Amino acid sequence: MQNLSAAVIRPQLPLVAERVEKGRANHDHVAARLNASAHLAVPEPLAPEVRAPDSIQFNLVGDWTDSEALGFQAATKARGVTVQVFGLSEGNARAFWNWQFLGEVPDLPQTRAMLMRACDVRLPPRLTEAELDYIADAILDAALEARG
Repeated sequence: MQNLSAAVIRPQLPLVAERVEKGRANHDHVAARLNASAHLAVPEPLAPEVRAPDSIQFNLVGDWTDSEALGFQAATKARGVTVQVFGLSEGNARAFWNWQFLGEVPDLPQTRAMLMRACDVRLPPRLTEAELDYIADAILDAALEARG
């Protein structure tokens, strides 16, 4: 680490625990709202995992078509919330077929199918409860709109 980087980072270290706690609270608040929908599901953390989220990942549940998933993504954007569907967002780093460093990419049909319905939304720790509710409402309303 260079001196300039250290000078910028060191004063922020005491804030890390507070930001992690706020990030978990934000995630859990939105997750509870999204999990109430029949169209969405937020995965539980794995047993050894301790999250420090600044975003929320969730899945579109059921037999969504690509067109419906893209419609959902567009409907959230129209409401001012950016949702990325991992497998349908061009160049998404979570889509293994974008990993050019791998060379020949294996097929992995189950992983591909999961990524085609996995979503991500940023939830910075600075958000208020009202802003979190707005994001959750936008996602829930867009899911209803997309599923007709």
